[in-house]
Amino acid sequence: MRAAVYARVSTEEQAQHGYSLAEQKDSCKQRAKELGATEILEFADEGISGATLDRPGLEGLRDSIKEGIIDLIVLRDPDRLSRKLAHQLILTEEFEKAGVRLEFLDFTWQDSPEGKLFYNLKGAVAEYEREKIKERMIRGKNQKARQGGIPMNFSLYGYDYSPEKGVQINAQEAEIVKQIFHKFVSYTSPHAIAIELTQSGVPTKRNTNFWHRQVVRQILMNPAYKGEWVYQKNSDSPIIIPVPAIVSKEVWETAQQILAESRRLWAKRGKQQYLLSGLITCTDCGTPMGGHYGTHWGNRVRNYTCRKSESTNRIPGCSPAKLINADSLELIVWNEVKNLLNDPDKLVSAVKRNLPTDEDSKKEIDNLKRQLSDTEKGMTQLIDLIASGIVELDSKIKQKLTQLKQRRELLERRIKEANKESGLALFSRQDMKNLKRLASEIIKNIDDLEFEEKQQLVRSMVSQVYISGRIQGTYHLPDDLPGVDVKIMLRAEMVYSLKNLAIS
Repeated sequence: MRAAVYARVSTEEQAQHGYSLAEQKDSCKQRAKELGATEILEFADEGISGATLDRPGLEGLRDSIKEGIIDLIVLRDPDRLSRKLAHQLILTEEFEKAGVRLEFLDFTWQDSPEGKLFYNLKGAVAEYEREKIKERMIRGKNQKARQGGIPMNFSLYGYDYSPEKGVQINAQEAEIVKQIFHKFVSYTSPHAIAIELTQSGVPTKRNTNFWHRQVVRQILMNPAYKGEWVYQKNSDSPIIIPVPAIVSKEVWETAQQILAESRRLWAKRGKQQYLLSGLITCTDCGTPMGGHYGTHWGNRVRNYTCRKSESTNRIPGCSPAKLINADSLELIVWNEVKNLLNDPDKLVSAVKRNLPTDEDSKKEIDNLKRQLSDTEKGMTQLIDLIASGIVELDSKIKQKLTQLKQRRELLERRIKEANKESGLALFSRQDMKNLKRLASEIIKNIDDLEFEEKQQLVRSMVSQVYISGRIQGTYHLPDDLPGVDVKIMLRAEMVYSLKNLAIS
């Protein structure tokens, strides 16, 4: 390792404090050797004030650093570099950018008020420089955009882009874009277009075979396809950049009119309310059940269904579609909630049955930790393979790393939740008394609750509703669903979730 020592002393300092160049050089050379220096260069300035950077010795040191022949600089303290903090900032930044380490004999950056001030100011200066660079880059991009250039990476279905050739039409993808617009202006919905593209095996821009209807809508709404790509569209001054058009302006404008009319019609439809939204799972296909507002024999009816659109979900749910009358199912769950609140002893017994035991919690946490350990090992092995060059960091490997990272975060979150749930096994008698009291307070006014309050109450008491089977016989039912099994899972931590509800 090649080191340099720098010493400086002014006439005033030598007279007042007895500083000498020889002492500084000897002490700094000794430290350099201790740090492993095999070659040491000496630079010094005698009788020159530290208020200026115009010093022969300092200039020689800076020139040597620029030539790349210095790995380490040893000085007595930062004042040897300069008496001015601004100059110290300039020099240390210059040395660090060159990859040179700074070592001081009588000064520790982290542990002194001066050092903390220095690094705070250094960070502020660095942040200022970054913002200036960012500002210059933005100005440069905007200027390029105003001149008709592409200021950023351009990735849009139907086009290819390279800095050398600019934006060019991708003939194969452009043909699909034309089909999308043609079908839509012929009154085929984005939903139907997405399904057709998926079933036909047409690859997306990301080379997947699944088309989401929102992707189709985004294509229909993008003015780039009529030859006008909008840069910074969310700013106050968007810039229009000409690109090759794939469809005519007339076709694009027609599509916008149809989209606007569709939004207007949907806005007029009343929004239906579903008491059990987000709580129901179909055990037959394993997917969540959501609200569905449809027509049956000329009547509009609310239902819950696990059937999903092929244009928005890879798992479509049960087939044929499972429809559960919302009024009947909500009445069943609501009656169960009221019955439990009316019978506090029954409620407490139900909560106790749902409480995890210490042994169950420990087993679950241990299992989750094993899964987390396996996931972290998988990530480490994959990173080691990439680092060794055995595996290339292509899109598939990046996707695998992302999946492993997401799984790790999910397991870490689940472990925290499991630790929290394990504490529920310690419910005291006082907790149970509180639960009975809360139930008595809530049941008094339960019939006067608004929809939002009912929904909050249900979510405070019910963790999940599991549905299996299908409706048999008549469609409109009271509080019974023949052929359908309804299993209601209560929240074990109900005593906590009901507190705010009762108080309010």
